[in-house]
Amino acid sequence: MSSVRIVVTNSHGDNRGDEAAQRSLVRMLRRVAPDAELTVLTAWPAGLDLGEGVRVRRTFAAIDRAFPFFHLPLIVVWMLLRRGGVPMRWLARVYPAAGAMEELARADVVISAPGGPYIGDLYRRHEIGEHLLHLFIARWFGKPIMIYGPSMGPFRIRWRNVLRRWILRRVQIITLRDPISAAYLDELKIAGPVVEVTADSAFQCPVEADPARIDQILAEMNLFDPDDPRPLVGFTPAGARWNFKQDPAAATRQDQYTRIMAEALDRMIESYGCRVIVFPQLYGRNSDLSLIESIAARCRYHEHLRILPATLDSDVQQAVMQRLEIMVGNRYHSVVFALKARVPTVCIAYEHKSVGVMKEAGLGDFVLDVTTMSRDELVATIDRLWRQRDAVRREMDPAVRRLEEKALRNSHAVRALLDAMGGGDLSPATIRRRLAGD
Repeated sequence: MSSVRIVVTNSHGDNRGDEAAQRSLVRMLRRVAPDAELTVLTAWPAGLDLGEGVRVRRTFAAIDRAFPFFHLPLIVVWMLLRRGGVPMRWLARVYPAAGAMEELARADVVISAPGGPYIGDLYRRHEIGEHLLHLFIARWFGKPIMIYGPSMGPFRIRWRNVLRRWILRRVQIITLRDPISAAYLDELKIAGPVVEVTADSAFQCPVEADPARIDQILAEMNLFDPDDPRPLVGFTPAGARWNFKQDPAAATRQDQYTRIMAEALDRMIESYGCRVIVFPQLYGRNSDLSLIESIAARCRYHEHLRILPATLDSDVQQAVMQRLEIMVGNRYHSVVFALKARVPTVCIAYEHKSVGVMKEAGLGDFVLDVTTMSRDELVATIDRLWRQRDAVRREMDPAVRRLEEKALRNSHAVRALLDAMGGGDLSPATIRRRLAGD
């Protein structure tokens, strides 16, 4: 197909990790479909910079904070009229959600963005009324669908599994970024789509940042001095809504977490003679700067901490991480960035996606469960990594190379789907044959 309308839905913004995964998606789409018209639907368009040539529009949900709040009846009426042939583009002038729905109706192919697990029990508040709803609307209009390398699961709520199975079996391709998600999906016993375990989309593309600019950024932070031998260590925290979701004592647990993080940072600075760079992963409405500042305020050696400006994009963050000696990451994509840079990493895991990527990188021995982790366990694990960091760096390289190769399978799958569309045969056998030919 020489020209195709591709709509990416279920996209997240205000997050450097999701930004990196989606930038890689867009860059690879430019290779497999150079003439494609790309539109991305996200909750906060201002918080998602994907480069020139990509239309970013506000998404919609069955229930929304904006008037008229309960949108499902309007969405159903629109779907019926639109499929019945009634022109509906005019409605977007008075009802903005109609513009995003129109994108799904006019698409040639719909891609569900990398991220998640947005299908599964962990974030179920948005699952049915937004993420699954968009896939349902795409199928209502007969659009081919690919779910592009997210995490999924767990699937323990039976009545939801009925909806999940009904929709997911009507998707053409599902790629998953970790084997744990694939095991969860297997439990649903879905027949129909082509399913493949790949890797996080962010692994696909090398960092695009000028080394001279990175030197300037670090110099402005008083971190770039060729005569200063002190090593750089990276750190990213996460908030209670990720670490302790659905825990009735979440606030207390997070306060304990803040203390443990501060003590661990002090211990690293004191023991290794290092400087610490803290990487904000969230910005905009979900900014994690207040959390970072609360941890820094508890550090005795806070003068040796530097917080990377939250305005710096994911390309810059990844380039800076290449300068690190080790990384201590709580947020998932900060771990992905570090692995991609071949930086030995301790991962403080809050979801199975973090456990999955660390095991795939050969670093399963350096994963801690945030819900059970103690200060002594964290410090001991960091010390062990510090002592073994040179060997770990060498040993992780072939595993990360495999992750980079597997991540490219996400884009090969898009190409296979487009080729199958061009041939007029979207059967699983044809798609598998096309994918095997890449």
